[in-house]
Amino acid sequence: MKANSYKRILAYLVDIMLVISLSSLFTGLIPVSEKQENLAKQFTELTTKYRDQEINSEEYLEKGREISYEMSQETIPETIVTTVLTLIYFVAVPYFTNGETIGKKLMKLRIVGNKSKKLKMNNYLIRALIINSVLMNIVSIFMLLFLNKNIYLKANDVVSYLFSLIYFVCIAMILFKKDGRGLHDILANTKVISTEAEKQMVLDEEKKEEKENIKLKNAEVIGK
Repeated sequence: MKANSYKRILAYLVDIMLVISLSSLFTGLIPVSEKQENLAKQFTELTTKYRDQEINSEEYLEKGREISYEMSQETIPETIVTTVLTLIYFVAVPYFTNGETIGKKLMKLRIVGNKSKKLKMNNYLIRALIINSVLMNIVSIFMLLFLNKNIYLKANDVVSYLFSLIYFVCIAMILFKKDGRGLHDILANTKVISTEAEKQMVLDEEKKEEKENIKLKNAEVIGK
């Protein structure tokens, strides 16, 4: 009953696009500060200077990182909103819809417990923390709030590389493992199945049970 790996990835992309759209809608209600506008202007000017070869790549990257840090600080509220919406979509929605998100429903997939165990909300939470950037966003917010610029820039590089590696491992496991369970599935004790295959299995079981009942009835008749 392993779900098609490419369907899983496509369902994930659909879900991510929906979350991005929702996030853009809600964060668009947050007023843009004057500092954000100045930072955006600075980055545009920096890019122009690099394009015109007024600065080298090293200067461009160094200054760009500083602008990025300041912009990240200014957009902490937006990051919090995005994180909350992501949690709602990937944790609350599948919990109340029997393991389905919109993307998974379109692809006829469903999240279930491994070995048929009933899922709790914390199972979906573990998945979201790992595969939906929730943990990365939370770590990033804490680093922005409590670390100075130099330490943040170094720590952020490590965090970015670490989570990129985790995503790569998850996708590789989904594509190449026999059971299609990624790292997030293993830690959350979940798996993704095809609802079509699930329905067919139920029908096969019902037919098998029906045949067994017919055999029992025939045996009773013969016995009489």
